[in-house]
Amino acid sequence: MNFVAISSDGSKVAANGNVHGNAAGALGLWNFPAGEFLRSIAGEPRAISADFRYLATETSVLDFESGKTIFPVSHESSVGAFSRNGDYVALISTSPSKGKHTQITVLKTADGAAVASFGTRYTAVVAFHPDNRTLASGHWNNVTLWDVRTGARLALLMSPQRPPDPTVYDRDGRYIYGLAFNRDGTMLAAGSDDGELQIWEVATRKLLHSLKIGWGDVSNPAFSPDGKLVAGGTYADGKVSLVDVASGKLLSQIQVSMFGCGSVAFSPDGQYLIAPSNGGLLENGKHENGGTIRIFRIAK
Repeated sequence: MNFVAISSDGSKVAANGNVHGNAAGALGLWNFPAGEFLRSIAGEPRAISADFRYLATETSVLDFESGKTIFPVSHESSVGAFSRNGDYVALISTSPSKGKHTQITVLKTADGAAVASFGTRYTAVVAFHPDNRTLASGHWNNVTLWDVRTGARLALLMSPQRPPDPTVYDRDGRYIYGLAFNRDGTMLAAGSDDGELQIWEVATRKLLHSLKIGWGDVSNPAFSPDGKLVAGGTYADGKVSLVDVASGKLLSQIQVSMFGCGSVAFSPDGQYLIAPSNGGLLENGKHENGGTIRIFRIAK
């Protein structure tokens, strides 16, 4: 499992993986917090709207309830994110930028009508601001803020250069692979491919904190509903980390898998942190097979 989401009302959790005998690419749906399995939907999930109205797979955007296709997704694109209100969906080109090849396309979710296309640099991840009009994109070691309707570049958040570390192989740099805004859009969290988590203040474009939370890609992080905490999973070491936003200090860290930890989610009431696991934990000398959803209570 590397994808998990909880509905905005906190009643349902969705995650991918080998669910109840289905193919590994299926999406499973459970009620929360009871954990009763409800149903599965075929297709590898890419994104889901906050109200669980829409689901994007590797091939199409679907009506979540009925499973009917709203519009197909080209094999040259991948869905990156839905806007907070679900009205828009952003697609990312799966091909590296060549010349003026557009990397990001924003569509109306209801019918797939084009809104804007912009950006020529290879983009790894996108996230919508809560205002539904601003989009953040991660590319190389920077984050760009865009106007969704016009495609105008609003700001460039440039990661500070760091001295080379001869003990660490960093593939000649960092890529931003995870992005998330907090609930009111004042903060932005960015995760890189070398285990770094950044916390930005959006209004001032200021980098508040940068810290190493693990190894490998930092999946799409998540802010707690009150904005005081941010969590992120790291793929190489299978850990989920909890960070204090104000101080930038690492508060807690736990290994959830030996095979990587994907995206994470807080429950809407802020009481729980939900993390997917690809399995592989050694418990009592036994090797665990398959993925599981792990739920942690947040200490007050």
